[in-house]
Amino acid sequence: MIKKPVAVVSTKKILVTESSDESLMAGLTSLGYLCTYLPGISESEVQQQIHEYEGLIVATRIIVNKQLLESASNLKFVARAGSGMENIDIETARALNITCINSPEGNANSVGEHAMAFLLAFYHNLIRSNDEVQQLKWLVEENRVQELEGRTIGIIGYGNTGKAFARKLHPFSMRVLAYDKYLKNYADKFAEEASMEQLFEEAEIVSLHIPLTQESLWLVDRHFLQQFRKKIFFINTSRGRLVLHEALLNQIKESKMMGAALDVYDNEKFETHTTEERRVLRELLNTGKVIITPHIAGKSYEAKKKIADVLLKKIASLG
Repeated sequence: MIKKPVAVVSTKKILVTESSDESLMAGLTSLGYLCTYLPGISESEVQQQIHEYEGLIVATRIIVNKQLLESASNLKFVARAGSGMENIDIETARALNITCINSPEGNANSVGEHAMAFLLAFYHNLIRSNDEVQQLKWLVEENRVQELEGRTIGIIGYGNTGKAFARKLHPFSMRVLAYDKYLKNYADKFAEEASMEQLFEEAEIVSLHIPLTQESLWLVDRHFLQQFRKKIFFINTSRGRLVLHEALLNQIKESKMMGAALDVYDNEKFETHTTEERRVLRELLNTGKVIITPHIAGKSYEAKKKIADVLLKKIASLG
């Protein structure tokens, strides 16, 4: 009787769960990996298959929790295509000797440009005046713009995206104050190192560039916003759950803030909103002082390729 050969699970297989630049697959193949490209795979399907793979590449859609990691008997690394790591249980991964890497360098420039676009759109009335012209309203005096030159902006978080934004601000001759709790001596030609108290006292514009952690969850609440001496314009291109949006709404309605620009939201699945969540969102938009985009700041075509390049370098360095 001829015995059938026993299938051997490859230790050089990678599961890619998100749409990626084609160069990523080509590069991984050149590193000796067998790539399974399933951008539509569900979490339950990942759970069922993960034991086959040495590597896992995710974005934000797949939650890499303790249960999944404990099922991953061959897994050596999880790679995040992007910056935030809040959907990965890093503590469990560390306990299981699974390396976690991300690629914030890849989309930092895209996020910096988007934050810059928010500033220009708000201070130069680009959204409002365009909407009025589409209604055949030609309102000049009502849309007198405000210049950015000479204004003081506070950047909270001076990592990859914070620095990218500061570089974009440089030609506009603004004063840039940067606060980062976890860095020391980080001032450069684009930003001054500052305390949070200094931002509360001097900033006219505030932009968030920090990860979502248990420490930063709901950081921006009513108390936080009320500490600013000036009426600020607020930008968030980081994570939606850094901000209590009802607190933001109330500050704007009470004329204690100029407005806000948000690329992220606490619940981005609008179809699942409760009545209260829908009310807050609708009222924010109805103020005429809030710009919201659908989490696209880091989603440039160029960033997709850059993220692939960063991941390839970091995976190659794992050996």
